[in-house]
Amino acid sequence: MVAMIGIEDLMNGAETDSDRLVDTDTMIHFLKVIRLCTKEKETMKYDPKAMQNYNSTQEGFAEHYNATPPWDIGKPQAPFFTVSDQIKSPVLDVGCGTGSTSIFFASKGHDVTGIDFVEKAIQCAREKAAKQDLSVRFQIKDAMTLVNWDERFYSVIDSGLFHIYVGKEQKREQRRYVQGLAHVLKPGGRLFLLSFTDEAPEGGVSEQELSDIFADGWELESIQQVIGEINPTFLAEHPKAFPAGGPKMWFAIIRHIGN
Repeated sequence: MVAMIGIEDLMNGAETDSDRLVDTDTMIHFLKVIRLCTKEKETMKYDPKAMQNYNSTQEGFAEHYNATPPWDIGKPQAPFFTVSDQIKSPVLDVGCGTGSTSIFFASKGHDVTGIDFVEKAIQCAREKAAKQDLSVRFQIKDAMTLVNWDERFYSVIDSGLFHIYVGKEQKREQRRYVQGLAHVLKPGGRLFLLSFTDEAPEGGVSEQELSDIFADGWELESIQQVIGEINPTFLAEHPKAFPAGGPKMWFAIIRHIGN
């Protein structure tokens, strides 16, 4: 995982050392961003398997944004910092949420599009980008429609979307999603994917399953197990929702080689 200087240290003017991969300017940038779109929210009862209780996945995720989503940490997950030099424009951030990862790569000079099917998340993302004076194309769009899109990208970021398409009931959606990724990624382009492992309470994939899913037309360049970061406000409200220390996740770099 990427070592980061603490927020309190930054606010007190501490400097990073050579072992810390996130520089002070970057973290100060996210200190500003994380304060946006943080109006008082209601507390919701968290059930990792409760998505099935909604009429649609979109409705379930929209409900999460009425409270504090566990994935909304105000900055990219740590592995995306480590591969920032491998990202090439144009960039698509699929399931971008409130836009923290999109905004980070836009701040590095990339041409970025972020999509999410929750209107409230996209509205917040647009506000955050505007206040940072950054140009990011945020669109309300379902990842299931990627197969019908004309846009093409060299890099696609999936920070926690893929694992919503696991399980027997979601196999059709999973196939359609992977087909959509292949459709929008240029030949030689890369997918940077962060997904729960099969040990997660929400459900996820094993390393072998991930390899099998991306066997045809893809090359799995690297995969490593990492620990995901969870929103601290969410953890305070739901201390038993995730394993101590954070959920186990796969971080994979997958190259599109075509069929």
